[in-house]
Amino acid sequence: MLQSLWNTRCPFLLWLYCILCLTWMLGFASELVGDETMDREGYQWEPVLEWTLRSPPPAGNPYDLLATATFTHQETGTQIRTGLFYAGEDRWTFRFTGTLAGVWLFETDSQLPELSGRRGKVTIAANPNPKARGFVGHHQNRWIWTGNGQAFVPQLVMYRDLEGFANQPEQIDQDLHLWFEQHGFNGLHVGVGCRWFDFEKDRSSDFDDADPNPDPRTFAALELLIRKTHAAGGFVHLWVWGDEDRRMTPRRWGINGPADQRLQRYMAARLGALPGWTLGYGFDLWEWVDEPELLQWHQYMHQYLGWPHVIGGRVHQHGTPLTRTMTQQLDYVGYETHRPDYETYRTALELHPQRPVFMEDRFRIRNPSPYPEKDYDLEKTRRGLWHSAMAGGVANIWGNLEPEAGPHGMSQPYPNREQIRTNAEFFARYFSAELQVDNHRTDGVCLADVAGQRFLFYAEDAETMRLDLSGTAEAQPVSAVDTKQAYREIPLGELEPKQQQWTAPYKSDWAIVVGPQLK
Repeated sequence: MLQSLWNTRCPFLLWLYCILCLTWMLGFASELVGDETMDREGYQWEPVLEWTLRSPPPAGNPYDLLATATFTHQETGTQIRTGLFYAGEDRWTFRFTGTLAGVWLFETDSQLPELSGRRGKVTIAANPNPKARGFVGHHQNRWIWTGNGQAFVPQLVMYRDLEGFANQPEQIDQDLHLWFEQHGFNGLHVGVGCRWFDFEKDRSSDFDDADPNPDPRTFAALELLIRKTHAAGGFVHLWVWGDEDRRMTPRRWGINGPADQRLQRYMAARLGALPGWTLGYGFDLWEWVDEPELLQWHQYMHQYLGWPHVIGGRVHQHGTPLTRTMTQQLDYVGYETHRPDYETYRTALELHPQRPVFMEDRFRIRNPSPYPEKDYDLEKTRRGLWHSAMAGGVANIWGNLEPEAGPHGMSQPYPNREQIRTNAEFFARYFSAELQVDNHRTDGVCLADVAGQRFLFYAEDAETMRLDLSGTAEAQPVSAVDTKQAYREIPLGELEPKQQQWTAPYKSDWAIVVGPQLK
């Protein structure tokens, strides 16, 4: 090119070409070397800061390159290490969400010199929003938001397959309004399967590739959903795989083999900094994965995740005792129990005082039902929501498939959505990690925080309810809620700290709250 310009004897063209080259080189250098451009500012728990570096790809598969960024909190020394993920062509990206306010210093490390030794400073301010939730976590066997420490009861609804929401932000917004605002659910459930490797293929039998890479299209779709769901106040629970009978597992390429672990590293690097998601390994696990393989996956994911995420699996098979699970070493204990009642929920929590519990079968309404012994109706759904919460807070997945599944496999709206919303409103106001089962106080069921002088009572088909408030210091405000109606608190005045009998205005499924509103 230079020789050609020189031969034209046109100094202006030669000068212009040199200026353009110099400009490109300076821009490239500033992206690769300029430490000042690496500095960022943000708020605690707010996702997500992002950097993109450039480097010629190495020989071989660029998805196999190991590169990390280590963030160190100056005041406490807390470290978060996350991976760089391949973003196509000559680009590599890493992300960060601040879990502590203050200054974080970071440095990258890689065998590629262009991706190594990059330094920067991230200044994280305390979040002015007192409701900033952070990541889904747990305190003992209570599900909590790590940002504000608030306990909650995960009630998820069956959501669309990937093609039903990919690149469709307006559709997601409409769905979140339907499920969160109108119904009161606080989570979405999505199965991924082999679409991790190809957005258009959910079964391993559909693949010709013996060593597939992660598909960025799948991750872009999930990122959009997770970000929007978290901003709306909820979270997304992903089933990583399905079962081998449907060929929705990584067995074809080797469980924890090169393709599988390549995916695990990419998943950790690309999604790790995003709050608002949890992982279940799949379903019917006892048919296709053993305990060492499952624990290897769990350990490997946490090795690369950087941020705290609750990951586990449905390790219990229906028909076996609740004590019989593949392992109790995952972040939550997942059960397949069909149509669990209050006692089942309560027993599961008692068995696992340090881990949250997830009844991870999908509780579906289907008519006609292929499994009438396990499926639900509207009343069983409403009561199941109350049983799981009053037992202490167990996660569930719900779906109304009557008369058939909705678009892309999503649940149909519930005709009794105001009843579901009543359950959500009640526990959003009054549920806390301090509440413990204390059923001797009633002829129904009770959650009590004696120190905080807060009591939640619940009884079905009740015309009266025994309320034992002994042990409290003084009279407390009391309200009743008819769980079959749209949310409305009926003030009952103040009740003295003693045993007493409450008479309902009519027979129904009643909830009683004693004490002030929490939230």
